[in-house]
Amino acid sequence: MSEAYPRMERYSNKRFSEVISEGFRFFGKNYLTLIVPLGLFLLISIIIKNLLVADMVWQSLQMTPAIDFILVKDPSALTDEDLNLMMEYLALSLFSGFINSLVITIFNVLAMCLVSNYLYNKFIGNETKFFSEFKKAINGKLIFVILLLGVGISIGAFLLYIPSIIIFGYYTFYVFTYNSDNSEDSNEPIRDAREIARKSFWKIIGVFVVSNLIISIIDIVFQFIIGDFLIQFYQTSWYNPSTRNFGMIILYDLIYYIVDLIFAPLFICLLTSLYVSLKTRREISVQYQTSYDQTPQSYGTPYHDESRSIKSMNAVDKPRSGLYCPFCGQFVKNKTQYCPHCGEQFNFEI
Repeated sequence: MSEAYPRMERYSNKRFSEVISEGFRFFGKNYLTLIVPLGLFLLISIIIKNLLVADMVWQSLQMTPAIDFILVKDPSALTDEDLNLMMEYLALSLFSGFINSLVITIFNVLAMCLVSNYLYNKFIGNETKFFSEFKKAINGKLIFVILLLGVGISIGAFLLYIPSIIIFGYYTFYVFTYNSDNSEDSNEPIRDAREIARKSFWKIIGVFVVSNLIISIIDIVFQFIIGDFLIQFYQTSWYNPSTRNFGMIILYDLIYYIVDLIFAPLFICLLTSLYVSLKTRREISVQYQTSYDQTPQSYGTPYHDESRSIKSMNAVDKPRSGLYCPFCGQFVKNKTQYCPHCGEQFNFEI
């Protein structure tokens, strides 16, 4: 058995609460290393999305007084012009929101990809350097991750979030697997991400919920404290093409997103903890199922010769055939679908 097995078993046997706790400790230990690159990517996304939507925001601001007046009118008195204006305003708002979401999501995914391999090696105790892993992560494979997770999740969110949840729950580990050294097939990292996430959909969603719930609670408190200041600080003239001030627009957004910036490394640290646990569990399962399949087995009920039984009792014991459960470590003599000790299901199709 490999010397690394005890460490692998320790990772694989963690409960979800232990995975979360380990992720928080990992967040604290690596915060100073991660906050600069992840915060920088968030700042870049804020700058780019404001450059893209400034004109749309100004058009919306111009239409807002007319929309407010329409909303208080008698519905039976609405004209075709009013309805067209409302539809135009709705389309403009939705498209502006989609661009905001798309840019921020793409840069979040990009940032996670660039630090994922460093965090994985750091978590399992391998010697690693941040800048070397950062440079190694920049390659052509990034485009596939951005298309699937960045663009895919943004479009899914536009379609009532259900497609986004499915993509996120099934393929979020793509940020780790895309840069695998042993992946010659371009589809292999996607398959690996899906296999590692198999039967752990709600754990992945749970990590997302825990991370965002903490950030949301802190952000609500922050907005409650600073809300009046932001209202007074905000000026619609910043978006006016003749007096446009991108500096103040970006500064306002930076203050608005300050909690997200401070806690930018939280989600990827929690996700790394879960990824290591699930990946190690899968590797142990594959290791033992492979050795089990290579051992000659007999699952039938052959003729029982009493004389041979007596001789076998006096003979030297032969090594037992079977496997060790990858989840609890107990020996399982016969090939069964479930472990008789811990109840976990074996997957002999891996």
